[in-house]
Amino acid sequence: MTLLVASFLAGCQSTGQDGKPLTSAEIMQKRDATLKMAKTGLDALIKQKPDVQKEIDQAAGYAVFTTSNFNIVLIVLARGEGVLFDKRRTDPIFMQALKTGEGLGAGYQDQYQVAIFKTPGAIDQFLLTSVDGHRGGFDVDANFSAGSGGTIRSFNPEITFYTVGLSGYDLQANYGGTLYLVDQQLNSASTLNNLPKKKQ
Repeated sequence: MTLLVASFLAGCQSTGQDGKPLTSAEIMQKRDATLKMAKTGLDALIKQKPDVQKEIDQAAGYAVFTTSNFNIVLIVLARGEGVLFDKRRTDPIFMQALKTGEGLGAGYQDQYQVAIFKTPGAIDQFLLTSVDGHRGGFDVDANFSAGSGGTIRSFNPEITFYTVGLSGYDLQANYGGTLYLVDQQLNSASTLNNLPKKKQ
């Protein structure tokens, strides 16, 4: 499991098909694709749960991720990409996601994941957590299931998670954590320099 997690983590930062850093044109293309994905995912959730629009209007910000779940016997792995919209900022923050957990069965599923941050502090906490030197947010979630509009119960009461299934199904409930990393290539230098910093 450690090797699997390490390999997934290594692949979380954006690179070209040849494994090299993205070109300027590729960065712009991937930014546009991620923003379109976020709109599609959020629209899908709002269509199924219209009240989410009011939650977002009242929130400090939100993030949308698209992930692929791979359930292999007792190990659940998921990876994807996303973008965080902080109402205090002009530019969005592009991110990557990696999830590991435990569960029974085998299967595969694509889905959107929407996180709604009720306060600016919740966004800062999400971004501040550092794992292996990378900025990222770590949230332990429970009952992560595949139902359309399903809710992930977060241990942080200021963050609400929703999932919207795209294809396949997975009825299991599992318990694990998701690592969210700020993408070092898709974000501008200004965005990276203005991320929350830990107090010394």
